[in-house]
Amino acid sequence: MSHSNLNKSKISLAIAATLGLSMPAIAQDQAEENNKKNDSFETIVVTGSPGGRTQIESAVAVTSVDAEMIKDFQPSSEAEVFRMIPGIQVAGTSGPGGNSNIAVRGLPVATGGSPFVQIQEDGLPTVLFGDIQFGNNDYWTRFDASVDRVEGVRGGTAGTFTSQAPGAIINYISNYGEIEGGFVKLTTGLGYDENRVDFRYGGPAGNTVNFHLGGYMKSGKGPLDAGYNVSESFQLKGNLTKFLADDVSYIRFLFKVADTQEPNYTGAPALASYSGNKIDNVKPFPGFDGRTQSNYSIHNQEFLIVNRQGDLERVKMSGITTQALSLGNELHFEFADGIVLDNKLRWTDMSGGFTAPFLNATPTSGVIGSEVNGATVAEIRYANGPQAGDVYNKEFLNNNTNVRTNIRDIGSFVNDLTLSKEFDFAGDIFTVRAGYFFMNQDIAMDWHTNRTFSELSGDDPAMLDLFDDAGNQLTANGIAGFNDNWGSCCARDYDLSYTNTAPYVSLDYDTELMTLDASIRRETVDASGWTYAGGASFMTDIDGISIPTMIGNGSSEKLNYSVSYESWTVGGLYKLNENNSLFARTSRGGRFNGDRQTVSGKIEADGSLNQVGQTAAVDFVNQSEIGIKHRGDVLGGYYTFELTLLQGDFKQSTFELSATRCPGGAGGCVIDAKYESTGAEVLGSLRVGDFSLVGNATFTDAQKQAAGSTDWVRADGIPDLIYTVSSSYDVTEQVRVGLNVTGQSDSIDGAGNEYPASMTFGGHIAYSPTENLEFTIQGYNLTDEFDLRGNGGLVQSSSSQTVISGAPAIGRTMKASVSVKF
Repeated sequence: MSHSNLNKSKISLAIAATLGLSMPAIAQDQAEENNKKNDSFETIVVTGSPGGRTQIESAVAVTSVDAEMIKDFQPSSEAEVFRMIPGIQVAGTSGPGGNSNIAVRGLPVATGGSPFVQIQEDGLPTVLFGDIQFGNNDYWTRFDASVDRVEGVRGGTAGTFTSQAPGAIINYISNYGEIEGGFVKLTTGLGYDENRVDFRYGGPAGNTVNFHLGGYMKSGKGPLDAGYNVSESFQLKGNLTKFLADDVSYIRFLFKVADTQEPNYTGAPALASYSGNKIDNVKPFPGFDGRTQSNYSIHNQEFLIVNRQGDLERVKMSGITTQALSLGNELHFEFADGIVLDNKLRWTDMSGGFTAPFLNATPTSGVIGSEVNGATVAEIRYANGPQAGDVYNKEFLNNNTNVRTNIRDIGSFVNDLTLSKEFDFAGDIFTVRAGYFFMNQDIAMDWHTNRTFSELSGDDPAMLDLFDDAGNQLTANGIAGFNDNWGSCCARDYDLSYTNTAPYVSLDYDTELMTLDASIRRETVDASGWTYAGGASFMTDIDGISIPTMIGNGSSEKLNYSVSYESWTVGGLYKLNENNSLFARTSRGGRFNGDRQTVSGKIEADGSLNQVGQTAAVDFVNQSEIGIKHRGDVLGGYYTFELTLLQGDFKQSTFELSATRCPGGAGGCVIDAKYESTGAEVLGSLRVGDFSLVGNATFTDAQKQAAGSTDWVRADGIPDLIYTVSSSYDVTEQVRVGLNVTGQSDSIDGAGNEYPASMTFGGHIAYSPTENLEFTIQGYNLTDEFDLRGNGGLVQSSSSQTVISGAPAIGRTMKASVSVKF
């Protein structure tokens, strides 16, 4: 017996004006029926909302993006997948390793990571907090052949149906083997070294059992040619579902094994014109083209740190690494009296590392004459590479840190139990749901941020050594200090544990014309563990050179506190007819500040929070939205359209370690500000015959107010418009072509400098000589745009040509693949 309970969806998201959605419906009855079967609005929503409803009947802003669409879009990073979901605002240029800042609905990322967005796998969070320092949630999830679709719910119920996600939930939903089949796909970079194998197979294993296995392997130097293998990744996911006697109840077992190593791209310099705080005419920096080059180098592929025991240790420049083993279980049981039990659990053993060459372009003249390690710098020489020993005389150099963070433990255990029952009142359905969420999240790390000097170049940059006027060497292979780049705050060592418990209740009333729902969640987070900041500086001898050193043996904190708060939402939907609905919602959701509360003066000696810590313990997001969902038939095809008008605000006080966001360029600061945003999300699709067009757009007016100020100013890092559109056309039964574009309007950095609007185009062509064989060529950034996507910083504006830094999108890259389906 087939147990297919979810239809695959091809989401539909497009800019209303481009779709011409006001065209009249022209279709026969049979065409209408076929279109309804393919309509994404008929997809059952399973993420962050009352279950069992289709998208058009759900009083939430929800988007479902299927696996085929993601593969055609060819995202260059995990975060770039999220540009396909309206409301999610992310540059997506940090590389395949992760470390992206993920904003939602114009609510900026004040520090780093994704404080209001939770990434899930099969309905459970991969990590409890989205902005763990050196542990952002986009490290731990990889899109591969095991994924059936990615579902995104924004606002409202995202804050009451899970913890720590008042902005949005992004849920990677596995293929559960409802339909037998699979494929093996081999992909290789054209003109660069990268190879990948994707695979999956699943289907029935008897009348009442389904199974699925899928994953990938990847290796190479990458499109920015690091000079050595920066990608060495493997992931395997699987599940087995056993349907019980009633053919509706089931028990499911899931597992994941992952061992990944992927680069985190830390930016590149660029040239630009600069006038009145407006940056324009951006182009590559001579000798360092961020579209094809990076700061990774064969001359810096390994380096020394002083580890947490105080010993010298040589580590690989390995980007972001993850090792994970997870075991999960899901039970859906429908009792005879109408009570439904759903329980999901997952145990995860997970660790990893963050090792990257940060970039900060600075004039060489500013280093000459400065004081380093108690002496005045008189000369700079190449420390290694083909010019080792020669005087360095380039105008700029890189003085940012080589950072190594050992993520010793970021494992977790999570369980989400729900009981629900429907009551029938003359055909109207009243549903009561009650649940209890539990998650224990461990976070154990030690940070090593070396003061470092290196050549500013995209072609295997060499390390630089500094000398005083007497010829004394002040650095060792470019290292001026061990673990002290950002001071004592960030030579830290810690082992923390957070336990989040949350009972929640949802009430839902469904009539023929409307639905009303309300839900509330009571969060309690218990914090425990310890931290050590950097202690007194001491010297480490490297070949006769004394290098100042700091390790995490200084001031200590012992955490022992608990914080409780509530999140709630109320919403409703009015069914105009089967093709039109209106919905509205208001909500208040909280998120707990976890490890960012530590080493920032907020913990008392007894482990409790002081007054400042209590104020900053929880950030609340207030949101209101109203929207319309519409679909219809046109020219023998169909279209869908969704428009959501929204407003939100929040206040945040949190610790930030990065000099890129701290005033004056200092590492380690507390950021206090209020933020508010108004805007709109647009979704839509069009399919006529062999042509399809899908896309999304997010319009926002985001403002911020700094602590102590009465002025509201434009929020940095948030463009007023961000959009993605993708099209596909079946030329013949054997040939399929597609074109996509993603772009945004101008945006500003933290200093108020404005960066230009931009867009990048991609495309693909696929040829299937037989039903089971397909050859594909995909292109990314086809026009080879130097696309900073609004992120950057001013390096020098005094010269005739302004120098800036930023993280551009990868330049024109092409991939070829062959897949065999079975």
